[in-house]
Amino acid sequence: MFGAGVAGTLWGGRLADRYGHRKAVLIGYAALIPLLILFVQVLDVVHAAALLVPFGIVLLSTYSPLVVMGQRFLPNRVGLASGITLGVAVSIGGIVAPLLGHVADGYGLPSVLTVLSFLTVPAVLLTLMLPGPQAARKEGG
Repeated sequence: MFGAGVAGTLWGGRLADRYGHRKAVLIGYAALIPLLILFVQVLDVVHAAALLVPFGIVLLSTYSPLVVMGQRFLPNRVGLASGITLGVAVSIGGIVAPLLGHVADGYGLPSVLTVLSFLTVPAVLLTLMLPGPQAARKEGG
């Protein structure tokens, strides 16, 4: 999955350069929803393992565009923007992981993956609320 994520990071950067950072993030988050739902439905280990490749590509394709977007929102503080972008993501993941583990213990791993597929919907909606490239440039100076 993480090997595919390397390709996803590069692909996400290319998407962002071509279509814009916001669209690249939106595409990545929107593509996660069906992948997670499909992953929960697959009962064969081989097919589930094969799904980890597109899952890794799509999941990590959002990272580089998000970091660059943060840097554009705080152009005079690019280090701070990068730290906040990645630091908040890792911190929230660290906070949520034990909660998801508790759900997995009580209801099983498919339940957690279903919860994650539904949590991706707010990510898509929040991405739609981000200012477009013109607004970000005006705010940044």
